[in-house]
Amino acid sequence: MFSTNSSFDMPDATFVSLFVESVLYGMFILLFALAMSVLLGKRKLSANGTKPLLGVSITMFILGTVHVASDLRRAMNAFLYDQDISNLDTVSYMIKSTAYAMQTLVGDGFMIYRVYLVWNGDHRVVIPLIVCLLGGIAAGAGALNSFYAVKTDDALFLINVHNWIVSFFSLTLFTNVTSTLLIAGRIWLINSRAHNSASEVFKRGGLGPAIMIIVESGAIYSFALILLLALYVNNNYAQYILLDAEAQLVGVVFTMIIVRVGMGLATDVTTYSTRAGVGATGGSHCGK
Repeated sequence: MFSTNSSFDMPDATFVSLFVESVLYGMFILLFALAMSVLLGKRKLSANGTKPLLGVSITMFILGTVHVASDLRRAMNAFLYDQDISNLDTVSYMIKSTAYAMQTLVGDGFMIYRVYLVWNGDHRVVIPLIVCLLGGIAAGAGALNSFYAVKTDDALFLINVHNWIVSFFSLTLFTNVTSTLLIAGRIWLINSRAHNSASEVFKRGGLGPAIMIIVESGAIYSFALILLLALYVNNNYAQYILLDAEAQLVGVVFTMIIVRVGMGLATDVTTYSTRAGVGATGGSHCGK
């Protein structure tokens, strides 16, 4: 068994993580409402790629809601009913863990979908990412199964559980970083060729804002994943704070892109099309 390197115990981590997650969930509710307004607008209903965006947004919001509700239940069990919540095989923990895994995999899957569209379905680019996604699904299923199998304190850091979780975090981190770089790089290349100068991408106000939104959003999530992985491999219960926060952060980052477009904070056609695969821009510059 691993020894934990933290002054936090499970109830402390549960209390703090619930507070942080609730703040992010409040942001998620607001952004989700704004995103629905953008996606369900008459002009957006006719845009290519709206249905996948709508489906992913609703799915993420449902999973985020299930996750925060499960955490609330666990906090009530710990602080109101004085129950032990350290075991991983409880119904509430399995529900929240499943919601987190599904939330992460939905986000990764849609990132790969965006890469597929931006790169015009280039299998050399997409297939390695799909393999990583399948590996993530297997690692997530293995982690959930190992949670159910162990019935001891500090089970989260047992070696059989540890290996599955590290694999899951590492694969989703690789998928997110690689997809972000591939999307941003492709957009940069397309617009640089169109203007014969990379500097013109930002000077002309074309895809510069789109690239910055993609990189910023990917960087936020990737940084949180790196910190989460570092805390976990150091057997620190504080990782629960980031783990629960990320269940909401995935949805916040995704809907933030949609909202920024809808509020006119980025170029509407180009940025919206980059989320749906550079539909309009790719067509105008590359004869797609």
